[in-house]
Amino acid sequence: MSDLDKLARLADLFTQIRDILIQENENNWIRGINSILNQINYSLENNEKIKDTIKSIGNTYSFMNNGNGSFSDFYIWREDFDERVIENNKFIEIKDKIGSLIANQ
Repeated sequence: MSDLDKLARLADLFTQIRDILIQENENNWIRGINSILNQINYSLENNEKIKDTIKSIGNTYSFMNNGNGSFSDFYIWREDFDERVIENNKFIEIKDKIGSLIANQ
């Protein structure tokens, strides 16, 4: 997969996360995700520094996920346990895909 394809895929995955955060009324972490999406969109629109952009968003995403109370602690709440598990597994799958794309940089 080319770096341009990776960045486009990351744009899609981070957009999915943003949509989930909006749906869950999560206002804290959405700023970081929007910042990442702004970087990605700028790089895609201008077709410049694709590899550097992937590295930069990887750093930002890593900082967001470090320590107690970080984005890694975010989960989706549902009253129904089975529904909660399903929704969180979908969310974790998206995050894992992002992690794989960033780690392979």
